[in-house]
Amino acid sequence: MNVSLVAERYAKALFKLALEQGTVEEVYQDNMLISNTCVNNKELRLLLKSPIINSGKKLTILQEIFGKDIHAITMTYLLIMVRKNRESFIPAIAAQFLDIYQVYHNILTVHFTSPILPDTEVREQVLELMKKYTQSDINLTAEIDESLIGGFILNWQDKQYDASIRREIDNMRIAMAKVNLYKKEF
Repeated sequence: MNVSLVAERYAKALFKLALEQGTVEEVYQDNMLISNTCVNNKELRLLLKSPIINSGKKLTILQEIFGKDIHAITMTYLLIMVRKNRESFIPAIAAQFLDIYQVYHNILTVHFTSPILPDTEVREQVLELMKKYTQSDINLTAEIDESLIGGFILNWQDKQYDASIRREIDNMRIAMAKVNLYKKEF
């Protein structure tokens, strides 16, 4: 079964329910907590995927971990996931819910990759340009990749803007390979 399709369907249903109940912000915070907990806790991910551990035990563990910190709607959703044997999809559903929330609020995540972390001035320039270009609020994440040598790469949705020196060197290498610099005498 396609995990992303299942996650998308459940996340949309949860988002619609939260929208109807007026608890979108609370459920968003809950799903951030669930997503971060699952990402940072390998044992929890393994527990959710395990066919050996029974549903009752999984539900008890989820209630112990999240019971006091999450809204009743989110806890009910976790109960339904466990009851329908869909608990292995919980991390993917939480991540998908966060994506749906960002689309709903016109927030775009942009990944900025460069050989060093950008300073505040560069960060502000990138934010301003991307806001103007995309007409969205920007959530900028920075990442270091020393192999770029210089410049930067921007990734958002399915687009990429590559202004790195590594790319320029690769382009020059390809162009130089096309040039025939030897003389045929045989």
